[in-house]
Amino acid sequence: MLETIRKYSSSIVIKVLFALLILSFLTWGVGDFISSRSNIKVVAEVGSADISPAQVNREFVRDMSQLERVFGTKLDREQARALGVADRTIGRIVSETLYNLGARSLGVIASDAAIRTAIERDRSFADQTGKFNRSRFQQILMAEGYTEQGYIARLREEMVRAQLGGTIVAGVVPPKSLVDAIYRHRAEKRVAQTLFIADDTMTDIPEPAAEQLAAFHTERAEQFTAPEYRRLTVIDFRAKDLEGEVAIEEQEIRDHYAQRQEEFNRPEMRHLRQIVVPDEAKAKEIRQMLGEGRDFMTVAKESAGLDEETVDLGEVSRTQLLQELADAAFSLPDGAISEPVESPLGWHLIEVASITPAHHATIDDARPALTAELRRDKSVDALFNLANRLEDTLGGGATVEEAAKNLNLRLRAIEAIDATGKDTDGKPVANLPAGGRFLETAFETPENQDSLVTEASSDAYFVVHVDKVTPSALRPLDGIRDQVAAAWKIAQREAKAKATADALVTRLMDGEDIGKIAGELRLEVKTTEPFTRQPGNTASALPRPVVTEMFKAKVGGAAAGRGDDGYVVARLQNILPADPAADADGVAAVERSLADSLRGDIQGSFASTLRQEFPVTINRQALEESL
Repeated sequence: MLETIRKYSSSIVIKVLFALLILSFLTWGVGDFISSRSNIKVVAEVGSADISPAQVNREFVRDMSQLERVFGTKLDREQARALGVADRTIGRIVSETLYNLGARSLGVIASDAAIRTAIERDRSFADQTGKFNRSRFQQILMAEGYTEQGYIARLREEMVRAQLGGTIVAGVVPPKSLVDAIYRHRAEKRVAQTLFIADDTMTDIPEPAAEQLAAFHTERAEQFTAPEYRRLTVIDFRAKDLEGEVAIEEQEIRDHYAQRQEEFNRPEMRHLRQIVVPDEAKAKEIRQMLGEGRDFMTVAKESAGLDEETVDLGEVSRTQLLQELADAAFSLPDGAISEPVESPLGWHLIEVASITPAHHATIDDARPALTAELRRDKSVDALFNLANRLEDTLGGGATVEEAAKNLNLRLRAIEAIDATGKDTDGKPVANLPAGGRFLETAFETPENQDSLVTEASSDAYFVVHVDKVTPSALRPLDGIRDQVAAAWKIAQREAKAKATADALVTRLMDGEDIGKIAGELRLEVKTTEPFTRQPGNTASALPRPVVTEMFKAKVGGAAAGRGDDGYVVARLQNILPADPAADADGVAAVERSLADSLRGDIQGSFASTLRQEFPVTINRQALEESL
């Protein structure tokens, strides 16, 4: 949507409404209201309202464009459908239609005056002075694919839905007793003493017997199973590889220079500082102080309350300033300060800190950049032509080896690669074609077949031939005996560390002193920072299961859990109850969270009511045909 909607989305009303729309769609699901009606002229019916193929297609294209901006890449319709854009689009249209019907039935309206005010206050439609500019308004609407009437109708519906959504959840306040109870639960803290039993301190691990090794190899088969490997023959070529074959004529450089000369010229730039005040009298008073030789920045801070970031405009060109300011700033010599200048923003005093003269670029100045750009563009064109020739050659029955030889392309053999791009030693295979499609293509192509000529990136292509597929299989024990033995010992150390930790928990629960146990085992007793029960808590450095047990335990209770490279044994030392009266911000956060939850419940109930009042049917055949 346009900036108007983004601006409104910062308000709580719109946030609530958007949550309502999303919740209603997620609650119902698309499949719940799909029908196979034969009337393909209507994609969906929502109560008495029909959703046309043209409307769905238009919104689908807008949703595609939005995703393209997010991903920074071009999507075709098939890719968009695979990403679920079609279902998201129809779900959103249905939800919006339901709320439009609900608002209409309740008599909720947005007046013409309210629409006009919203548009005039939208900063995306404002000029440099901050005032509404009709030309800019129309340009933005055209870029977004709206007519003025269509945009106003859309904005009216959104404002109506916002008003309805705000009314539904207005005044939702959770009971104070509930807020306090939940705050006490969330904010309670505990302190524990800990011991750490490291795996690598577990000694006296014997060598495994043959039968133990064989059993471990079988039990941990997944750990010792080799992935599927493929032997590949690859042709990959990039535009950069073709740059040396591209000829650039002098006339081409001259023609491009003539067309784009202004791009290489640098306008005069001035480093400016300014003081802005609301009235002329104050501006004149400050100008007098500056005329007496006082420091510009000091006066700005003391007399106008401005900080350095506000005062320093940096280097700017004439076109970057309002006309009134540009005329004054660019008529001054280096180091001079202007008289007070009025603009729609107030009264300005401008200091010229430095001047960088304009520079007119000659063709020799521009030649390196123009040559590089022309060479790059021509090599991309040559790359595309080469890709077509390769496709034709392979389509004519040539092997990848023959095609590479005929077209003078680099041929590469990859002896073994798995789906993650690693070789049989587990090391990444170097210099794979750019982009994320190579591995996917290599593992989608059947054995003894070629892939299509595939675009790796905007300036590279590849073709892969799958020479051989080696299926995933358990590696024979004889070939990895040392590896299995090492893994068996690691598992034995982990098991021994766990048994030791469990034994310490028993001793602590029986009342033994943790300091005494630590001295006996030459371990260090550490005391945690106070920690809460919330996930993501980092103060304790305790494994999550241990934190959970500490909040079940009484003082003196103990528990153990797996940490990094060992086991943590913890004894609860202290309980710190939460005090709502001492943490107003924390209580307020809980209150906001509960209020959001209550609003969600109300929204869900209202969504169900709307669906009962305005039944929804979707024609899947018409949906597919509309896209």
